[in-house]
Amino acid sequence: MTDVRVWAEEREGNVILLTWGWPDELDSTRDREEDARTIAATVGVLAGVSSASPDEDGIAVIYDPDAISRQEIAGALRSALALEDDLKQRSNEMLRRLPKYASLAASIALDDRMSPAPEFARQTALRRSAGPMRVIPGFPLLAQIHAIIPMMRALSAWSRTSSPEDVELHFRKAGLSREQLDRDLATAHEAVAYARALAASTTARVAARATEAAGQARSFTRDWLQKQQERRDRTD
Repeated sequence: MTDVRVWAEEREGNVILLTWGWPDELDSTRDREEDARTIAATVGVLAGVSSASPDEDGIAVIYDPDAISRQEIAGALRSALALEDDLKQRSNEMLRRLPKYASLAASIALDDRMSPAPEFARQTALRRSAGPMRVIPGFPLLAQIHAIIPMMRALSAWSRTSSPEDVELHFRKAGLSREQLDRDLATAHEAVAYARALAASTTARVAARATEAAGQARSFTRDWLQKQQERRDRTD
């Protein structure tokens, strides 16, 4: 993504503010709120980043400068904006890979070299003994994502603390990669952020409609009472 310009402003306490800009001919075609969610989710899963959250100025990132550089964070921002598939497509692809992530966790749990096996791996192995994990038709997407984020976070942490040889072996057996895991974890966080924003927007619209309806009811009541009073006055 060569068209976007990126700035990383240093702030106090190992915080940087990420901002970005598009050429004029592209700026009007971008949804800045959507871009911010994608960037925050992508940067937030990087090793060395504690949090990445949108604010009115850009993306506030808390990071460990000994673990990751500003250049690497800026590179992740560019990668986020270069994604071709929208959130719905990426979420669907992520959910199709759930059996592979379950297989990866079970493989770790059954590896004698991983002793003791991480708790998430033991629990996943127990679930798999009753059958493979499947995407359940009609089951709410957000509920599924909430359920898998802890497992994916644990897998990501395991991949960074275990030996590279063991990590490569287990990822290869599952048909995955650490890069794919990080992208899917970012997608999961982005989907949750989108759902929250949508719920807040829906609540605001419902509240506005309720306020409008209440105002109309009060106006109707006043008109009715006035007409009743006018009828009484004519009768008298």
